[in-house]
Amino acid sequence: MATKLNVNIRTLLANCEELAKSEQNFWRLQKFIKSLDTMLAELEAMDDPPSATRIPGYLERLKVLKLSTGYTEAPSSTTNTPSQSASVSETGENALKEMRQLQNTKHHNELRKELLQDADALRRRRGADESSSSPGGSTVQGTAGENINEAAKYYTNAQEKITEHMLSLTRNLKEQTETANKIIRRDTEVVSRSAGMADRNINSLGKEAEKLEQHSKKAYKCWLWLMIVFVIVTFIGMVLFMKIMKKKKA
Repeated sequence: MATKLNVNIRTLLANCEELAKSEQNFWRLQKFIKSLDTMLAELEAMDDPPSATRIPGYLERLKVLKLSTGYTEAPSSTTNTPSQSASVSETGENALKEMRQLQNTKHHNELRKELLQDADALRRRRGADESSSSPGGSTVQGTAGENINEAAKYYTNAQEKITEHMLSLTRNLKEQTETANKIIRRDTEVVSRSAGMADRNINSLGKEAEKLEQHSKKAYKCWLWLMIVFVIVTFIGMVLFMKIMKKKKA
């Protein structure tokens, strides 16, 4: 669980730092920074030694993010209920999903803007070519053919760029899914081993308790018999002492 939370925090921090380079994204970063606060608080509460060495670095990067984006913390209660602790993982996953959607939208808009700019430049170039070659009909036809070929090449390149982008997104998603599956399997194995150790410890404690109870009963019986023997010996001694004293007086 701590390993997965570390991965989510590092990913979200890196994405927030990338978005923080533009002031237009500051308002979007408020909820992501709040999610980072919640995830870091949960990581500190886990008391995981490897994570404890990374927490100061996370806090320093988060502090720089808050200062650069003008983040204002809303007042909140310091109590941490079980339901809030259980929803931290879901909060981190939702924040990462929203961040990925935002990055995909941003990349799509940049690609669309680039395509529009290239198309506009192509139209202007074609207009300039048509105006410069208007006296000769064959020249116009040749220029039109070149423009058509150039447009076809341009749209082919644009389609290749989009395809490469989609393949890159698919590879990233596959890698993230495989990493998450490995983390989940590792955490499941750790939990299974811990549960097995707990069961064995409970069984051992039960056996030791039974042995202790048996020893206690044996010790009790031993002391009881010793007390009985002591009382009997004392009684016999008193009787003998009284007889001896009577003989001496007689």
